[in-house]
Amino acid sequence: MMFRHGLRVSEAIALRRQDVDLAQSRVWIARLKNGLSVEQPVAGDELRAIKRWLARREDALPWLFVSERKQPLTRQAVNYIIGTAGSRAGLGHVHPHMLRHSCGFALANKGRDLRLIQDYLGHRDPRHTAHYTRTAAHRFDDLW
Repeated sequence: MMFRHGLRVSEAIALRRQDVDLAQSRVWIARLKNGLSVEQPVAGDELRAIKRWLARREDALPWLFVSERKQPLTRQAVNYIIGTAGSRAGLGHVHPHMLRHSCGFALANKGRDLRLIQDYLGHRDPRHTAHYTRTAAHRFDDLW
């Protein structure tokens, strides 16, 4: 979800069950840093994974993601999980914010325009989004 929705760690750990509308396949993303909060679609495979995760849970805690101690995940726990996954995959040093950047670059490489990426990531200022589109490989296709 951090990659698909371009979430910051704090935004991911703040997600609550009530933010996910399983019937409509939507998630409410409350952006931090004065960002633009929006509702985003949840893709089929992601929706199925969320449903499986919630079905396994035996608690009524409000957070979408909880630790094995039935507490909300901490920033440190997410940093550890992502770092460990990166090491195991042979990627070297990986940190969670790389998933947010990867989301921006992936959308730019799909040909999405700057304004759409800006709104999707919750950026108020287009300068924060521009670097994703500058390196998109397709930028100059069919220019002439």
